[in-house]
Amino acid sequence: MKTILNNNEKFDIRLEPSDWRYSAAILGLLEYFSEMDPLGEFHEIKDDCIEYSSKALSKDNYLKFVEKKYGENLHHKYVESKLEGYTFDDKNENNKDFIKLINEKLAGNTIMKKVFKKVKFDGANKEEILSLIDENREELTLETFRNKQDMYRNYCNTNQLFNESQNYCRLVGYCIDAPKKGKSTGYAFNMNSFIGQDIPEFDYIPFAFANDRQSIFINDNYEIKRLQVSKKILEDKIKSAKSDLELENKKISAKYSLFKAIMESSDFIEYDVEVIVKDRNKDYFQTLYIRKQSIDILKKINESKIDYNSLCFSYKISEDYYINVYEKVMESILNNILLDEIIDFLLKDNRNSYIVYQLININELIRGENKMEDNMRKNIHACANEVIRKIQANKLESYRNKLTSSIIFKDYDRFCEILLQLSNYADVYFSFADKLFINFEDNKDIAYMFINALSKNKINDNSNESNK
Repeated sequence: MKTILNNNEKFDIRLEPSDWRYSAAILGLLEYFSEMDPLGEFHEIKDDCIEYSSKALSKDNYLKFVEKKYGENLHHKYVESKLEGYTFDDKNENNKDFIKLINEKLAGNTIMKKVFKKVKFDGANKEEILSLIDENREELTLETFRNKQDMYRNYCNTNQLFNESQNYCRLVGYCIDAPKKGKSTGYAFNMNSFIGQDIPEFDYIPFAFANDRQSIFINDNYEIKRLQVSKKILEDKIKSAKSDLELENKKISAKYSLFKAIMESSDFIEYDVEVIVKDRNKDYFQTLYIRKQSIDILKKINESKIDYNSLCFSYKISEDYYINVYEKVMESILNNILLDEIIDFLLKDNRNSYIVYQLININELIRGENKMEDNMRKNIHACANEVIRKIQANKLESYRNKLTSSIIFKDYDRFCEILLQLSNYADVYFSFADKLFINFEDNKDIAYMFINALSKNKINDNSNESNK
Protein backbone atom coordinates (compact mmCIF):
# COMPACT_ATOMS: atom_id res chain seq x y z
CA MET A 1 0.00 0.00 0.00
CA LYS A 2 1.25 3.49 -0.86
CA THR A 3 0.66 6.39 1.50
CA ILE A 4 1.47 10.06 0.94
CA LEU A 5 3.10 11.55 4.07
CA ASN A 6 2.03 15.19 4.28
CA ASN A 7 3.49 15.89 7.73
CA ASN A 8 6.90 14.27 7.32
CA GLU A 9 9.62 16.83 6.67
CA LYS A 10 12.15 14.35 5.27
CA PHE A 11 10.14 11.73 3.34
CA ASP A 12 6.85 12.11 1.51
CA ILE A 13 6.00 8.49 0.60
CA ARG A 14 5.50 5.30 2.61
CA LEU A 15 5.28 1.90 0.90
CA GLU A 16 3.97 -1.16 2.76
CA PRO A 17 3.96 -4.81 1.53
CA SER A 18 0.18 -5.23 1.35
CA ASP A 19 0.47 -7.82 -1.45
CA TRP A 20 3.31 -9.35 -3.46
CA ARG A 21 3.37 -6.50 -6.00
CA TYR A 22 4.05 -3.92 -3.29
CA SER A 23 6.62 -6.24 -1.66
CA ALA A 24 8.41 -6.63 -5.00
CA ALA A 25 8.25 -2.86 -5.60
CA ILE A 26 9.83 -2.32 -2.16
CA LEU A 27 12.63 -4.78 -2.89
CA GLY A 28 13.19 -3.21 -6.32
CA LEU A 29 13.42 0.22 -4.70
CA LEU A 30 15.90 -1.11 -2.12
CA GLU A 31 18.08 -2.42 -4.95
CA TYR A 32 17.83 1.01 -6.58
CA PHE A 33 18.59 2.93 -3.39
CA SER A 34 21.60 0.72 -2.58
CA GLU A 35 23.25 2.19 -5.70
CA MET A 36 21.70 5.63 -5.99
CA ASP A 37 21.37 6.51 -2.30
CA PRO A 38 23.96 4.42 -0.39
CA LEU A 39 24.07 6.86 2.56
CA GLY A 40 20.32 6.70 3.12
CA GLU A 41 19.68 10.42 2.68
CA PHE A 42 16.49 9.87 0.69
CA HIS A 43 15.11 6.64 2.14
CA GLU A 44 14.68 4.77 5.41
CA ILE A 45 14.01 1.06 5.97
CA LYS A 46 11.64 0.11 8.78
CA ASP A 47 10.48 -3.33 9.92
CA ASP A 48 7.19 -3.24 8.03
CA CYS A 49 7.63 -0.50 5.41
CA ILE A 50 10.01 1.88 3.68
CA GLU A 51 9.76 5.65 3.59
CA TYR A 52 11.45 7.74 0.92
CA SER A 53 11.51 11.03 -0.89
CA SER A 54 9.87 11.11 -4.30
CA LYS A 55 12.67 13.46 -5.41
CA ALA A 56 15.03 10.45 -5.46
CA LEU A 57 12.91 8.74 -8.12
CA SER A 58 13.64 10.17 -11.54
CA LYS A 59 13.86 8.88 -15.09
CA ASP A 60 17.50 9.90 -15.31
CA ASN A 61 18.51 8.05 -12.12
CA TYR A 62 16.38 5.06 -13.06
CA LEU A 63 18.21 4.62 -16.37
CA LYS A 64 21.61 5.13 -14.71
CA PHE A 65 20.72 2.33 -12.31
CA VAL A 66 19.60 0.09 -15.20
CA GLU A 67 23.03 0.56 -16.81
CA LYS A 68 24.80 -0.37 -13.57
CA LYS A 69 22.60 -3.37 -12.84
CA TYR A 70 22.51 -5.00 -16.27
CA GLY A 71 25.90 -3.88 -17.59
CA GLU A 72 27.03 -5.82 -20.64
CA ASN A 73 23.58 -7.39 -21.03
CA LEU A 74 22.71 -4.06 -22.65
CA HIS A 75 24.08 -4.05 -26.21
CA HIS A 76 25.60 -0.59 -26.06
CA LYS A 77 27.31 -1.31 -22.73
CA TYR A 78 28.82 -4.47 -24.20
CA VAL A 79 30.20 -2.53 -27.18
CA GLU A 80 31.45 0.24 -24.90
CA SER A 81 33.30 -2.12 -22.56
CA LYS A 82 34.95 -3.96 -25.45
CA LEU A 83 36.05 -0.81 -27.26
CA GLU A 84 37.37 1.17 -24.29
CA GLY A 85 40.56 -0.89 -24.05
CA TYR A 86 40.79 -1.70 -27.76
CA THR A 87 43.73 -0.61 -29.92
CA PHE A 88 43.55 -1.09 -33.68
CA ASP A 89 46.25 -3.30 -35.19
CA ASP A 90 45.80 -4.25 -38.85
CA LYS A 91 48.31 -7.08 -38.44
CA ASN A 92 46.35 -8.79 -35.71
CA GLU A 93 44.68 -11.94 -37.11
CA ASN A 94 41.85 -11.68 -34.55
CA ASN A 95 40.83 -8.22 -35.81
CA LYS A 96 38.29 -9.52 -38.32
CA ASP A 97 36.48 -11.62 -35.72
CA PHE A 98 36.42 -8.73 -33.25
CA ILE A 99 35.11 -6.27 -35.87
CA LYS A 100 32.44 -8.76 -36.89
CA LEU A 101 31.35 -9.21 -33.25
CA ILE A 102 31.09 -5.46 -32.64
CA ASN A 103 29.06 -4.91 -35.81
CA GLU A 104 26.68 -7.71 -34.81
CA LYS A 105 26.06 -5.89 -31.52
CA LEU A 106 25.60 -2.56 -33.31
CA ALA A 107 22.69 -4.21 -35.13
CA GLY A 108 21.54 -6.14 -32.05
CA ASN A 109 18.10 -4.55 -31.77
CA THR A 110 15.92 -1.83 -33.26
CA ILE A 111 17.37 1.09 -31.32
CA MET A 112 20.97 0.03 -32.02
CA LYS A 113 20.17 -0.18 -35.74
CA LYS A 114 18.59 3.28 -35.60
CA VAL A 115 21.57 4.94 -33.88
CA PHE A 116 24.25 3.19 -35.95
CA LYS A 117 22.42 2.91 -39.27
CA LYS A 118 25.04 5.04 -41.06
CA VAL A 119 28.06 3.77 -39.16
CA LYS A 120 29.93 0.47 -39.24
CA PHE A 121 32.87 -0.37 -37.04
CA ASP A 122 36.00 -0.84 -39.17
CA GLY A 123 38.57 -1.11 -36.40
CA ALA A 124 39.82 2.47 -36.69
CA ASN A 125 36.66 4.45 -35.82
CA LYS A 126 36.47 3.47 -32.17
CA GLU A 127 36.02 7.08 -30.97
CA GLU A 128 33.13 7.69 -33.33
CA ILE A 129 31.26 4.64 -32.01
CA LEU A 130 31.88 5.59 -28.37
CA SER A 131 30.78 9.17 -29.08
CA LEU A 132 27.49 7.99 -30.59
CA ILE A 133 26.87 5.76 -27.58
CA ASP A 134 27.47 8.65 -25.20
CA GLU A 135 25.22 11.02 -27.17
CA ASN A 136 22.36 8.51 -27.29
CA ARG A 137 22.95 6.77 -23.96
CA GLU A 138 19.55 7.49 -22.45
CA GLU A 139 17.59 6.35 -25.49
CA LEU A 140 19.77 3.25 -25.95
CA THR A 141 19.33 2.26 -22.31
CA LEU A 142 15.61 3.01 -22.25
CA GLU A 143 14.63 1.16 -25.42
CA THR A 144 16.88 -1.85 -24.81
CA PHE A 145 15.67 -2.25 -21.22
CA ARG A 146 12.05 -1.67 -22.17
CA ASN A 147 11.98 -4.27 -24.97
CA LYS A 148 14.48 -6.95 -23.98
CA GLN A 149 12.73 -10.22 -23.17
CA ASP A 150 14.55 -10.79 -19.89
CA MET A 151 14.14 -7.20 -18.67
CA TYR A 152 11.12 -4.86 -18.40
CA ARG A 153 9.16 -6.58 -21.16
CA ASN A 154 9.14 -9.84 -19.17
CA TYR A 155 7.26 -8.20 -16.31
CA CYS A 156 5.34 -5.15 -17.50
CA ASN A 157 3.49 -3.62 -20.43
CA THR A 158 6.27 -1.87 -22.38
CA ASN A 159 4.03 1.14 -23.09
CA GLN A 160 3.60 1.90 -19.40
CA LEU A 161 7.21 2.55 -18.33
CA PHE A 162 7.44 5.87 -16.44
CA ASN A 163 3.67 6.41 -16.61
CA GLU A 164 1.85 7.78 -13.58
CA SER A 165 -0.72 5.73 -11.66
CA GLN A 166 -3.59 4.53 -13.82
CA ASN A 167 -6.77 2.49 -13.58
CA TYR A 168 -5.17 -0.74 -14.77
CA CYS A 169 -2.02 -2.35 -13.37
CA ARG A 170 1.02 -2.20 -15.67
CA LEU A 171 2.18 -5.76 -14.86
CA VAL A 172 1.67 -8.44 -17.52
CA GLY A 173 -1.27 -10.63 -16.66
CA TYR A 174 -2.80 -7.71 -14.75
CA CYS A 175 -2.75 -5.17 -17.58
CA ILE A 176 -5.95 -4.69 -19.62
CA ASP A 177 -6.52 -3.33 -23.10
CA ALA A 178 -9.08 -0.78 -21.89
CA PRO A 179 -10.51 0.30 -25.29
CA LYS A 180 -11.25 -3.31 -26.23
CA LYS A 181 -11.96 -5.06 -22.93
CA GLY A 182 -12.60 -2.29 -20.44
CA LYS A 183 -16.34 -2.88 -20.08
CA SER A 184 -15.97 -6.61 -19.48
CA THR A 185 -13.76 -6.04 -16.41
CA GLY A 186 -16.49 -4.39 -14.31
CA TYR A 187 -19.51 -5.94 -12.67
CA ALA A 188 -22.53 -5.95 -15.04
CA PHE A 189 -20.27 -4.40 -17.71
CA ASN A 190 -20.05 -1.20 -15.70
CA MET A 191 -16.48 0.13 -15.86
CA ASN A 192 -17.07 2.29 -12.78
CA SER A 193 -17.39 -0.86 -10.64
CA PHE A 194 -13.81 -1.95 -11.43
CA ILE A 195 -11.10 -1.04 -8.92
CA GLY A 196 -7.52 -1.48 -10.10
CA GLN A 197 -4.19 -0.88 -8.41
CA ASP A 198 -1.20 0.70 -10.11
CA ILE A 199 1.60 2.97 -8.96
CA PRO A 200 4.76 4.24 -10.74
CA GLU A 201 6.83 2.26 -8.23
CA PHE A 202 5.73 -0.94 -9.98
CA ASP A 203 8.36 -0.03 -12.60
CA TYR A 204 10.92 -1.18 -10.00
CA ILE A 205 9.45 -4.71 -9.75
CA PRO A 206 11.81 -6.20 -12.42
CA PHE A 207 14.76 -5.43 -10.11
CA ALA A 208 13.23 -7.59 -7.35
CA PHE A 209 13.37 -10.86 -9.28
CA ALA A 210 16.32 -13.22 -9.22
CA ASN A 211 16.85 -13.48 -12.96
CA ASP A 212 17.08 -16.68 -14.91
CA ARG A 213 14.92 -18.16 -17.68
CA GLN A 214 12.52 -18.60 -14.80
CA SER A 215 12.71 -15.48 -12.63
CA ILE A 216 11.73 -15.75 -8.97
CA PHE A 217 10.61 -13.32 -6.29
CA ILE A 218 10.28 -14.59 -2.70
CA ASN A 219 7.67 -12.61 -0.81
CA ASP A 220 9.47 -13.09 2.51
CA ASN A 221 8.02 -9.90 3.99
CA TYR A 222 7.97 -10.92 7.64
CA GLU A 223 10.46 -8.08 7.90
CA ILE A 224 11.43 -5.75 5.04
CA LYS A 225 15.10 -6.68 5.33
CA ARG A 226 14.19 -10.35 4.89
CA LEU A 227 13.24 -9.56 1.29
CA GLN A 228 16.88 -8.66 0.60
CA VAL A 229 18.32 -11.60 2.54
CA SER A 230 16.14 -14.17 0.76
CA LYS A 231 16.96 -12.79 -2.68
CA LYS A 232 20.71 -12.81 -1.92
CA ILE A 233 20.62 -16.47 -0.83
CA LEU A 234 18.63 -17.45 -3.92
CA GLU A 235 20.98 -15.59 -6.29
CA ASP A 236 23.99 -17.31 -4.71
CA LYS A 237 22.34 -20.70 -5.19
CA ILE A 238 21.52 -19.92 -8.84
CA LYS A 239 25.20 -19.06 -9.47
CA SER A 240 26.49 -22.16 -7.69
CA ALA A 241 23.98 -24.40 -9.50
CA LYS A 242 25.15 -23.12 -12.88
CA SER A 243 28.76 -23.92 -12.03
CA ASP A 244 27.97 -27.29 -10.43
CA LEU A 245 29.91 -29.90 -12.42
CA GLU A 246 27.41 -32.60 -11.49
CA LEU A 247 24.71 -30.73 -13.36
CA GLU A 248 26.65 -29.36 -16.33
CA ASN A 249 24.81 -31.62 -18.76
CA LYS A 250 21.40 -31.19 -17.20
CA LYS A 251 18.81 -28.49 -17.67
CA ILE A 252 18.15 -26.72 -14.39
CA SER A 253 15.81 -23.89 -13.58
CA ALA A 254 15.62 -21.17 -10.95
CA LYS A 255 13.11 -23.39 -9.15
CA TYR A 256 15.89 -25.95 -8.70
CA SER A 257 18.00 -23.30 -6.99
CA LEU A 258 15.04 -22.22 -4.86
CA PHE A 259 14.41 -25.72 -3.52
CA LYS A 260 18.14 -26.37 -3.13
CA ALA A 261 18.42 -23.21 -1.02
CA ILE A 262 15.51 -24.31 1.19
CA MET A 263 17.15 -27.71 1.71
CA GLU A 264 20.67 -26.51 2.40
CA SER A 265 20.42 -23.01 3.93
CA SER A 266 19.55 -22.76 7.60
CA ASP A 267 18.89 -19.01 7.40
CA PHE A 268 16.57 -19.21 4.39
CA ILE A 269 12.78 -19.77 4.36
CA GLU A 270 11.55 -21.34 7.60
CA TYR A 271 7.82 -20.56 7.55
CA ASP A 272 4.91 -20.36 5.11
CA VAL A 273 5.83 -18.09 2.23
CA GLU A 274 4.54 -16.98 -1.17
CA VAL A 275 6.87 -17.30 -4.16
CA ILE A 276 6.19 -15.57 -7.50
CA VAL A 277 7.59 -17.16 -10.66
CA LYS A 278 7.81 -15.43 -14.05
CA ASP A 279 8.70 -17.57 -17.05
CA ARG A 280 9.83 -15.67 -20.15
CA ASN A 281 7.62 -17.84 -22.33
CA LYS A 282 4.45 -17.00 -20.39
CA ASP A 283 2.60 -13.69 -20.24
CA TYR A 284 1.50 -14.10 -16.63
CA PHE A 285 2.94 -14.62 -13.15
CA GLN A 286 2.68 -17.94 -11.33
CA THR A 287 2.33 -18.28 -7.57
CA LEU A 288 3.81 -21.03 -5.41
CA TYR A 289 2.69 -21.33 -1.81
CA ILE A 290 5.44 -23.03 0.16
CA ARG A 291 4.09 -24.25 3.49
CA LYS A 292 6.04 -25.09 6.64
CA GLN A 293 5.16 -28.77 6.18
CA SER A 294 6.76 -28.77 2.73
CA ILE A 295 9.82 -26.88 4.01
CA ASP A 296 10.31 -29.55 6.70
CA ILE A 297 10.16 -32.30 4.05
CA LEU A 298 12.72 -30.49 1.87
CA LYS A 299 15.11 -30.11 4.80
CA LYS A 300 14.68 -33.80 5.69
CA ILE A 301 15.59 -34.72 2.10
CA ASN A 302 18.95 -33.02 2.60
CA GLU A 303 19.43 -34.46 6.10
CA SER A 304 18.62 -37.96 4.82
CA LYS A 305 21.33 -37.68 2.13
CA ILE A 306 18.77 -38.37 -0.60
CA ASP A 307 20.38 -37.75 -4.01
CA TYR A 308 17.93 -35.15 -5.32
CA ASN A 309 20.42 -34.06 -8.02
CA SER A 310 19.82 -37.40 -9.75
CA LEU A 311 16.20 -36.35 -10.32
CA CYS A 312 17.18 -33.51 -12.69
CA PHE A 313 16.02 -35.06 -15.94
CA SER A 314 12.96 -35.29 -18.16
CA TYR A 315 11.16 -38.60 -18.62
CA LYS A 316 9.65 -39.35 -22.02
CA ILE A 317 6.00 -40.38 -21.92
CA SER A 318 5.27 -40.05 -25.64
CA GLU A 319 6.83 -38.45 -28.72
CA ASP A 320 5.74 -34.96 -27.75
CA TYR A 321 5.20 -35.28 -23.99
CA TYR A 322 7.92 -35.28 -21.35
CA ILE A 323 7.74 -35.02 -17.57
CA ASN A 324 10.33 -32.88 -15.80
CA VAL A 325 10.93 -35.29 -12.93
CA TYR A 326 12.58 -32.79 -10.56
CA GLU A 327 9.83 -30.19 -10.94
CA LYS A 328 7.16 -32.88 -10.65
CA VAL A 329 8.69 -34.10 -7.40
CA MET A 330 8.90 -30.60 -5.93
CA GLU A 331 5.36 -29.82 -7.06
CA SER A 332 4.19 -32.97 -5.25
CA ILE A 333 6.03 -31.95 -2.08
CA LEU A 334 4.47 -28.46 -2.18
CA ASN A 335 0.98 -29.92 -2.59
CA ASN A 336 1.49 -32.91 -0.27
CA ILE A 337 0.84 -35.37 -3.13
CA LEU A 338 2.52 -38.78 -3.20
CA LEU A 339 4.93 -39.65 -6.02
CA ASP A 340 3.11 -42.87 -6.95
CA GLU A 341 2.41 -41.74 -10.52
CA ILE A 342 6.09 -41.12 -11.36
CA ILE A 343 7.20 -44.28 -9.56
CA ASP A 344 4.66 -46.32 -11.57
CA PHE A 345 6.04 -44.93 -14.85
CA LEU A 346 9.65 -45.68 -13.93
CA LEU A 347 8.92 -49.14 -12.54
CA LYS A 348 7.16 -50.02 -15.78
CA ASP A 349 10.18 -48.80 -17.73
CA ASN A 350 12.47 -50.94 -15.54
CA ARG A 351 15.59 -48.88 -16.28
CA ASN A 352 15.87 -46.44 -13.40
CA SER A 353 16.12 -48.47 -10.19
CA TYR A 354 18.43 -45.91 -8.53
CA ILE A 355 16.02 -43.05 -9.35
CA VAL A 356 13.04 -45.08 -8.13
CA TYR A 357 14.89 -45.73 -4.85
CA GLN A 358 15.31 -41.97 -4.31
CA LEU A 359 11.62 -41.37 -5.12
CA ILE A 360 10.49 -44.04 -2.66
CA ASN A 361 12.56 -42.39 0.07
CA ILE A 362 10.95 -39.02 -0.68
CA ASN A 363 7.53 -40.68 -0.77
CA GLU A 364 8.12 -41.87 2.77
CA LEU A 365 8.82 -38.31 3.88
CA ILE A 366 5.65 -37.03 2.19
CA ARG A 367 3.59 -39.72 3.94
CA GLY A 368 4.96 -38.39 7.21
CA GLU A 369 5.50 -41.87 8.62
CA ASN A 370 8.53 -44.08 8.32
CA LYS A 371 6.96 -47.40 7.33
CA MET A 372 10.34 -48.91 6.47
CA GLU A 373 12.97 -48.98 9.18
CA ASP A 374 16.51 -49.96 8.22
CA ASN A 375 15.90 -53.58 9.19
CA MET A 376 12.80 -53.68 6.99
CA ARG A 377 14.73 -52.29 4.01
CA LYS A 378 17.52 -54.82 4.50
CA ASN A 379 14.97 -57.61 4.72
CA ILE A 380 13.24 -56.51 1.48
CA HIS A 381 16.52 -56.43 -0.44
CA ALA A 382 17.66 -59.72 1.08
CA CYS A 383 14.43 -61.40 -0.04
CA ALA A 384 14.74 -59.92 -3.53
CA ASN A 385 18.36 -61.05 -3.85
CA GLU A 386 17.43 -64.54 -2.73
CA VAL A 387 14.67 -64.71 -5.33
CA ILE A 388 17.03 -63.44 -8.06
CA ARG A 389 19.56 -66.11 -7.07
CA LYS A 390 17.07 -68.97 -7.09
CA ILE A 391 14.93 -68.57 -10.22
CA GLN A 392 15.64 -68.05 -13.90
CA ALA A 393 15.84 -64.54 -15.34
CA ASN A 394 12.89 -64.91 -17.73
CA LYS A 395 10.64 -66.26 -14.97
CA LEU A 396 11.73 -63.49 -12.64
CA GLU A 397 11.01 -60.87 -15.30
CA SER A 398 7.52 -62.33 -15.74
CA TYR A 399 6.76 -62.11 -12.01
CA ARG A 400 8.14 -58.58 -11.82
CA ASN A 401 5.94 -57.45 -14.71
CA LYS A 402 2.87 -58.99 -13.08
CA LEU A 403 3.62 -57.26 -9.77
CA THR A 404 4.21 -53.95 -11.55
CA SER A 405 0.98 -54.18 -13.56
CA SER A 406 -1.03 -55.01 -10.44
CA ILE A 407 0.25 -52.03 -8.49
CA ILE A 408 -0.16 -49.64 -11.46
CA PHE A 409 -3.80 -50.69 -11.87
CA LYS A 410 -4.27 -50.60 -8.07
CA ASP A 411 -5.32 -54.24 -7.99
CA TYR A 412 -3.79 -54.84 -4.58
CA ASP A 413 -5.46 -58.22 -4.00
CA ARG A 414 -3.92 -59.43 -7.25
CA PHE A 415 -0.52 -58.09 -6.13
CA CYS A 416 -0.70 -60.05 -2.86
CA GLU A 417 -1.77 -63.18 -4.74
CA ILE A 418 1.21 -62.93 -7.13
CA LEU A 419 3.53 -62.21 -4.20
CA LEU A 420 2.42 -65.47 -2.52
CA GLN A 421 2.89 -67.37 -5.78
CA LEU A 422 6.42 -65.98 -6.13
CA SER A 423 7.21 -66.86 -2.51
CA ASN A 424 6.10 -70.48 -3.08
CA TYR A 425 7.86 -70.78 -6.45
CA ALA A 426 11.18 -69.43 -5.15
CA ASP A 427 10.77 -71.03 -1.72
CA VAL A 428 11.57 -67.73 -0.02
CA TYR A 429 9.66 -66.41 3.01
CA PHE A 430 8.66 -62.73 2.59
CA SER A 431 8.39 -61.49 6.17
CA PHE A 432 7.69 -57.93 4.97
CA ALA A 433 4.49 -59.10 3.23
CA ASP A 434 2.46 -59.15 6.45
CA LYS A 435 2.12 -55.37 6.43
CA LEU A 436 0.84 -55.44 2.84
CA PHE A 437 -1.79 -58.01 3.68
CA ILE A 438 -3.01 -55.93 6.66
CA ASN A 439 -3.08 -52.48 4.97
CA PHE A 440 -1.63 -52.29 1.47
CA GLU A 441 -2.33 -48.58 0.80
CA ASP A 442 -0.52 -47.37 3.90
CA ASN A 443 2.45 -49.64 3.20
CA LYS A 444 2.58 -49.25 -0.57
CA ASP A 445 6.20 -48.08 -0.50
CA ILE A 446 7.18 -51.53 0.77
CA ALA A 447 5.70 -53.04 -2.38
CA TYR A 448 7.48 -50.43 -4.51
CA MET A 449 10.78 -51.20 -2.77
CA PHE A 450 10.45 -54.93 -3.42
CA ILE A 451 9.57 -54.52 -7.12
CA ASN A 452 12.45 -52.10 -7.54
CA ALA A 453 14.83 -54.55 -5.87
CA LEU A 454 13.95 -57.01 -8.66
CA SER A 455 15.54 -54.62 -11.13
CA LYS A 456 16.57 -55.38 -14.71
CA ASN A 457 20.25 -54.93 -13.79
CA LYS A 458 20.03 -57.57 -11.12
CA ILE A 459 18.12 -59.86 -13.46
CA ASN A 460 20.80 -59.44 -16.13
CA ASP A 461 23.52 -60.07 -13.59
CA ASN A 462 21.78 -63.29 -12.52
CA SER A 463 21.42 -64.36 -16.16
CA ASN A 464 25.13 -63.79 -16.73
CA GLU A 465 25.93 -65.93 -13.69
CA SER A 466 23.79 -68.75 -15.12
CA ASN A 467 25.54 -68.55 -18.47
CA LYS A 468 28.87 -69.00 -16.80
